[in-house]
Amino acid sequence: MNNTTLQLTVRGLDPVTKDALIKKANQQGLSLNRYALKTLQNSAGIEDSDSRYRSLKQFLNTHSIHKADVKAFDEAIAWSDKSSTEKQHREEHEARI
Repeated sequence: MNNTTLQLTVRGLDPVTKDALIKKANQQGLSLNRYALKTLQNSAGIEDSDSRYRSLKQFLNTHSIHKADVKAFDEAIAWSDKSSTEKQHREEHEARI
């Protein structure tokens, strides 16, 4: 997998759009570049961990969850974390061979 980053130039950006992007970036306390990256990721369906956390927190704050379901969820997350760690170790081992 190629881990190099791509530089992208946006051409034809009109002043109204540019000003709106700068305003939104400033409102979120981000650089224009960071805001543009986050916006592109979101429009491509890729959420950063902060966005996922905020979405999950909002969902949990608006829905009640039975204690048994919370326990099952916690167990599923623990199983997933363990499986992911085991898979990562296997892949690292295979890469060394």
